[in-house]
Amino acid sequence: MNSSEKIEAYKRLVLDVQNCDKLSDCNYNLKGVQLEKCPFCNEINLWSYWQGGTAHLNAKILLVGQDWGNYNDPDSKTLMKSIRLYNDAHNNPCDYLKGNDNPTDKNLCELFDSIGIKINKPNTDVFFTNFVLCYRSGNSGISGGFKQRWAKNCSSYFIRLVQIIEPKIIICLGRAVFSNVLKAAGIKMPHIKYNDIIESKVYDAEFGNHACKVYPVAHCGVLGTNNRNRDKEFSHILDVQKQDWKKMMSELK
Repeated sequence: MNSSEKIEAYKRLVLDVQNCDKLSDCNYNLKGVQLEKCPFCNEINLWSYWQGGTAHLNAKILLVGQDWGNYNDPDSKTLMKSIRLYNDAHNNPCDYLKGNDNPTDKNLCELFDSIGIKINKPNTDVFFTNFVLCYRSGNSGISGGFKQRWAKNCSSYFIRLVQIIEPKIIICLGRAVFSNVLKAAGIKMPHIKYNDIIESKVYDAEFGNHACKVYPVAHCGVLGTNNRNRDKEFSHILDVQKQDWKKMMSELK
């Protein structure tokens, strides 16, 4: 696709996500954790307000998380205000990191910096999304209780996003994400420990006519970092993950 074709395809994708009729199935017979749409998300995902949108559709890297969490969480109040202002007038930049103490986002900045990529400001070489494109509602919290049904219902949207961006590499944050990215490419998940998967190899995957590398990495939140560091020697909590990320550098030259 050329640039104008990519922009039109991305806008159609965002509109299709906004009008998705699968939410009732995602929430069918669920107690506790429920999903809802975000009425003011005009990108594929709220995470895409950090790195994403039409200016990033030729990104070399597609970073994929599991799901964004609850956009009504008190810790997200400043960010939601910034996003609303950006939606109203694009001359107001969306500063995703302003007032953001999320350990995952802070660690991402450090991990990207370790491979020579700055993400504290918009970087068109990078696009961020979550695999699940709806958000946890009410008192569902920001993590835990992930349902495979959610990912299944979002898989076709993810494939379309990959085909639009045509990234060189896809970085998968955590086992559930990696499993669903492989499944979207028709590849079976290996039945070994995730730390062993991270250390074993890089995966070649095809999404329609687009082929790229898929990198399994640990989620860089507190739990994922602790799991990755288990039985490892390190002086800094991200040392092990930085070594995992350095494998990508040859693909990004």
